[in-house]
Amino acid sequence: MKPDVYRLLQRHLDKMPVPFPETSSGVEISRDDLQSKLKGLVDKGGILSRPNPKEDPKYSKLPLVIGMFEQQVDSITKELAEDFFKYKEEVFGEALLTANTQQMRAIPVNISIKPEFPVGSYDNARAIIDNSPGPFAVANCICRVARQKMGGSCKHSNIIETCFTLEDGARLMMAKGVARELEREEIIQLITRAEQAGMVLQPANSQSPEFICCCCGCCCEVLTAAKKFPNPAEFLTTNFYASIDPEKCTACGECRELCQMDALVPVNNHTEVLRSHCIGCGVCLNACAFDAISLLKTGKETVPPKTSKEMYNKMILERYGVLGSLKIMGKAALGKKI
Repeated sequence: MKPDVYRLLQRHLDKMPVPFPETSSGVEISRDDLQSKLKGLVDKGGILSRPNPKEDPKYSKLPLVIGMFEQQVDSITKELAEDFFKYKEEVFGEALLTANTQQMRAIPVNISIKPEFPVGSYDNARAIIDNSPGPFAVANCICRVARQKMGGSCKHSNIIETCFTLEDGARLMMAKGVARELEREEIIQLITRAEQAGMVLQPANSQSPEFICCCCGCCCEVLTAAKKFPNPAEFLTTNFYASIDPEKCTACGECRELCQMDALVPVNNHTEVLRSHCIGCGVCLNACAFDAISLLKTGKETVPPKTSKEMYNKMILERYGVLGSLKIMGKAALGKKI
């Protein structure tokens, strides 16, 4: 007979440095108490649960981002916000950015790209939405909400609803009560609004992402962490960069005002692009009234993993190697059953 999920948990804990041995009476595992505690952790956004009406709920761990932090959007306190950003400044930001495979990628906003540079569907927000079966949802941006809790505000926009989720991501956030459902047309309208406000589009780094963030350079945990380095573009995944024609540029400064990465600088009578900072988001193209800016491909195209699961498996493999990854994935397989 297959052991129940609570016995599997006991055996999982017994493999830790401090033992948790099995008894014949089962006194070490109280089903009701454990289920109550696990539900409490799910409600607080500390772990993940995918309910199944035909069997016991299944639980798994959540990453800090995108995961635990975002689920605090409607309940975050000033103290938690301060602790998170202190942690990000000290070690987390650098650790997040130095992974070979990033959790997020920057994609161009809805602008024209030279026809000799076709854009893959994974680099096009509307294609991502068109190819998704849904559902779709939107939540408040945890980064902007956290800044507000600390007494600050976004310097770029007063738009708060910019955290979009798709498919399982949308189901989870709606089940938590922190996101509202959108029709396909509505999510496109809200993403268009974010683009027009000059926000950077950052979906999950997969071909079928479960979230699309619309980010600014003053609040976003990823962009602000990258900007601490001399060459921030090295740490962000993108297939494009901006190029400015000095003959067409009038140095009006509109693009510089909108750039979230401080990648545009005045030189003589025109504006130039700092490749060390440019992430090819295309925000500057929307601001240019003189058709002086275009997007070019960086070189060899980076094709993201097909699914989020493949993305995270790739991140684990790069971080721990083959042997370490097999151990972690084995534990994860067990964790999905408890």
